[in-house]
Amino acid sequence: MKNYEKPDFIKFDTIKIRTKKEYFKKTIMIFNQNFNPRNGKLTGMYYSSKNDNNIPFDLYIAVSEKNNSMTIEFSSKILRDKYPELITKDTFKQCLDNLNKLGICEIDAKAVSKDCYFQEVDVTSDTQMTLTEEILNTLNTLVANYRRWRWERYENSGITFTKDVKSKDCKESLKIYNKEKEIALPKNEKFLSQLDNPESVKQAFAGITRFETTLSSMDKIKKYLDIPDTHVDNVFNSKANPVLLQFNKIFGTEECNVNLTRKSYDEYTMTEILKLYDNNLKQIEMNLRYNKCYSTNSRTGLSDRMKKYKELKERLLNETPYNSTVLSDIRKKLQAQ
Repeated sequence: MKNYEKPDFIKFDTIKIRTKKEYFKKTIMIFNQNFNPRNGKLTGMYYSSKNDNNIPFDLYIAVSEKNNSMTIEFSSKILRDKYPELITKDTFKQCLDNLNKLGICEIDAKAVSKDCYFQEVDVTSDTQMTLTEEILNTLNTLVANYRRWRWERYENSGITFTKDVKSKDCKESLKIYNKEKEIALPKNEKFLSQLDNPESVKQAFAGITRFETTLSSMDKIKKYLDIPDTHVDNVFNSKANPVLLQFNKIFGTEECNVNLTRKSYDEYTMTEILKLYDNNLKQIEMNLRYNKCYSTNSRTGLSDRMKKYKELKERLLNETPYNSTVLSDIRKKLQAQ
């Protein structure tokens, strides 16, 4: 199997779709309205769950008079007790049916499920894996290009890798976190309280590590899913594996295999600095540059020093057999999803 193919169907945690205005049947709740400031004509209306305390998950519905379109954005939590199944080819229609049951509005769920285009998605892979502190440290150490990818730890149970670029269109990210811990956080209490069997949902995430990458434009969806356009049929029939592709972009496709050698005094001090900065090479480089703690007699002094840091970091990582296979172990799990 090629490293971009998925044997199973693709899954999403959140999606944003666009479809025809005619599939919006009626409002039940009062929608916010937008007007043209010049002539006062109605240009559209929208609903957002951020303004509704009764809906404990992300939901946005907008109707545009100008574009004759309807936009819907929702989380897989709209599936309620089936939340662990995520948004898939098999559950997509159920998501839309559940939207109609919320008492917000009425849409033609059947028509939308067959005729819509995806604008944004969070592609998700849930794997049976314990995300230990050792694995987290290994991941933030093994970034192939630390100048291009920055990482951030959060809640002691996850890590996010983000492409360090200014352009929003070029932004890329991969989030890895302990889903079992995340579903038990206070922010999810209201959602769980509305379920018929919340314990079953929590049990479904026992031992699960979630990998999630955001495709924030139609162009990115087409590229990562290898499809001609983002029509619903093309999206759900894609055999691509965007999460694995993003993982390999960040970490490369090979394991580190550098033999450990005895550390000199220079390497000892570098080791202590690596520990001090939690293996964050970018932060180390910034501090070296600021303090000029490198040879200034050479134009490549800083680059040469940072090359030594990177090589040492990889050698230290390979001191234990467990760490040396962490990337390949994760790739195998992502390929099996």
